[in-house]
Amino acid sequence: MKKILVLVFIMICAVMSYQGNILQRFSGKGIINLELADKSTGAEIISLWNNTPYGDQTLLNVAEQNTHLDFLFIVVYVLLIMTLSNAQMQLEKTSWLNELIRFNLFLAVLIGLLDVVENIRLLHSFHHPRDLTEFWRTDFIAWPKFLIAGWAILIYLFSVIKGFLVKD
Repeated sequence: MKKILVLVFIMICAVMSYQGNILQRFSGKGIINLELADKSTGAEIISLWNNTPYGDQTLLNVAEQNTHLDFLFIVVYVLLIMTLSNAQMQLEKTSWLNELIRFNLFLAVLIGLLDVVENIRLLHSFHHPRDLTEFWRTDFIAWPKFLIAGWAILIYLFSVIKGFLVKD
């Protein structure tokens, strides 16, 4: 199961990275820039994407496709965090670290829920590219999501590295 999740994770990352590169290359702004933008900057990014052609569509269409794919990515990374954390929890002998890894199971779900809300808000804004009043900020969701994800990854990596360095 882990190998399949890792493979799907890498494939989705590759596609989303390609789409993100298109946004960055043709507008100078990537999806992360939008996620962390305030109201005026975010509305400017969406307007820029809406007015920048890419093939027979616009960059806004690329961003929308990227956001739709992100829903699948959420499912995959939540399952991956939970699967890896559960496996590491079985190996971790230090009780306080084991509890932190166990807490990753909850954090994975929380990160996923924050990401879903963020995506819904982004898609709403994509459907109103010319109306600043309809831009829904996501920075107040994205920052905690990234911080919590970073924390969960650090705890997992700390346990894995500790397991290599310290033999019980």
